[in-house]
Amino acid sequence: MDKYLIKMPIKSKTNVVEKPEKVIVKKETPKMSRKPAKKDTPKELKDKENTGEDNTPKQTKAGRNGRQAAKRKNLDTPEVKDDKIKEEIENPPKRRSSRLTRSTRSMAEDGSPSPEKEKPEKLPFIKYKGAIKYFTENHDIASSAEEVLQWVEKQKDEIVPMAFDMEWPFSFQTGPGKSAVIQICVDVKCCYIYQLTNLKKLPAVLVALINHPKVRLHGVNIKSDFRKLARDFPEVSAEPLIEKCVDLGVWCNEICETGGRWSLERLTNFIAKKAMDKSKKVRMSKWHVIPLDENQLMYAAIDVYIGQVIYLELERRDKAKTKNEDEFKEQNGDAAFKAVKALGETFLAKINEVTL
Repeated sequence: MDKYLIKMPIKSKTNVVEKPEKVIVKKETPKMSRKPAKKDTPKELKDKENTGEDNTPKQTKAGRNGRQAAKRKNLDTPEVKDDKIKEEIENPPKRRSSRLTRSTRSMAEDGSPSPEKEKPEKLPFIKYKGAIKYFTENHDIASSAEEVLQWVEKQKDEIVPMAFDMEWPFSFQTGPGKSAVIQICVDVKCCYIYQLTNLKKLPAVLVALINHPKVRLHGVNIKSDFRKLARDFPEVSAEPLIEKCVDLGVWCNEICETGGRWSLERLTNFIAKKAMDKSKKVRMSKWHVIPLDENQLMYAAIDVYIGQVIYLELERRDKAKTKNEDEFKEQNGDAAFKAVKALGETFLAKINEVTL
């Protein structure tokens, strides 16, 4: 019994001694915290980290020595977050590029976006409300052409403009087919459509009409149409027609002093301020099949109607330009005219005051 009582206090002593030793060890181990961390504020630590002055090791994937968790917590305090937000507002990070684009520069300087960035203007579609005279047989075409020829001869003007265009079928396997349709317009209120499917030879009066000395045929890329018509119908000679025709795109470049090649659609947008409904389904349709449907007839009529409108507008601008140039030369002389012309003046608008 005495032995047992003696052993018990020995065990209790050892236990009591071990426990405080373990507690002391736990308190002494976290020596990673440094004194500068206590003195420096979180903002100063962040500044040191950005400038490279902070030499504390960073944690890596390989498990190397890292920063204390306490420091990370201190850097994410509400005060530090507020400071970060203020810094980002005053000095935005590089990933948010502050470089001005061309459109934003023009908006800042001129108050409006640059012209090349502006949305294209939505133009109203052409609405043709005139008459469409459609013929398919040889004698009907000849009779209609004779009627137009007599009307031309009665005109007092030396030049009678006539819009001219052609249509033909096209296949990706066989290529372009034979000329199938001829459209002409001498008056914006009436268009003539002649379908050539049943014709082995063009009527002589129709050939005489397009070769009449008073008639000035015009269109966009019209010379190619004459060459094709001459290949399909040998009674037509392309060269005399090419010599006296007017390509509306080339004429527009001369009057408005523009450049480049024009399509009928673009020229309509630029001169007439209208849009064309160039449906591929209709444009690539079977133009040799009789009869043409309403969509085909309207498509063919609009092509020559708008061509006549463009010609008349270009003619008006040409006369106004010539008049303005002559008046300017009389008032200021040829030297002043050449100087102003060199600056890019087209003389389409009247010049009221000129200071050299």
